[in-house]
Amino acid sequence: MRNRCWLLTVLIVLTSGLVAAEGLTKLTFAVRNSSGIPVTNASVNVKFVKGHSEEPLGKKIRTEWETRTDPQGLAKIPPFPQGSILVQVNAAGYHAFRQTFEINEEKKTVEVRLNAGEDVTTLTVAVKTPLGNPVDNASVVVKFVKGRSIAQLGKKVFTEWETRTNQEGLAKIPPIPQGSILVQVIAKGYQTFGQTFDIDEEQKTIEVKLNPPQAQYSSHE
Repeated sequence: MRNRCWLLTVLIVLTSGLVAAEGLTKLTFAVRNSSGIPVTNASVNVKFVKGHSEEPLGKKIRTEWETRTDPQGLAKIPPFPQGSILVQVNAAGYHAFRQTFEINEEKKTVEVRLNAGEDVTTLTVAVKTPLGNPVDNASVVVKFVKGRSIAQLGKKVFTEWETRTNQEGLAKIPPIPQGSILVQVIAKGYQTFGQTFDIDEEQKTIEVKLNPPQAQYSSHE
C-alpha cells in the first residue's frame, strides 16, 4: 500500500511538471541586416500580449524579457508563454524594428531583418598581401573624419571602431557615418597602412594591400 502511494505521488509530480511546461516556447531571435550579416549587441525586447488560454499563467512565468544578441546575431529567450508576442529590436545605426508574432510551437526561431539608418555604411575591410593572400589577425581601426553632423545621426552611432581580421583576412565594421573615414591597419611583418576613404553606400568593401617592411640600410660602407 505504501509503495502504491509513493508511485501515485511520483506520477502526480511528473504530471504537474508536464502541465507547467505546456503552452511555453523556447524562443531564439536571429537578427541580421538587409544583406544577411548578423547584427551583434542588438537590444531584443519581447512582451507577451495575449495567450490562447484565458487561464492565468502563474506568478513564476515571466511575460517580458530583454536581452542582447551575441556575435552570431542570436538572442535566446527562456520558455515564454505561447500566443501573441510583441518583439522590439534596436541596434546602433539601424531603424528600430517592432512587430507582433504568433507562437504555438515548443521551439521557434524568429528571423528579424534590420534596415540601415540614414547616412550610415556597413563596412568590410579586406586585408591582403601584395600577392592577394589574406592577412589574418591584423589590427584594423576605422575612424569617422568628416561628414554629416553626428548630432543628426544620434548618440548610438559609433564613430570609431577597432577590431581584427579573421582567417579570411576580413574585418567587419558595424554601421559607421558616411563621409570621410580613416582606415589604419597594423600587422606583424608588414608596413603600417593608413589612408582616408570617402564612403556613401549602404554596404562597402575596402581592399587593403599591405607591403613588406622596408629594407634597412646601414650608414656605414
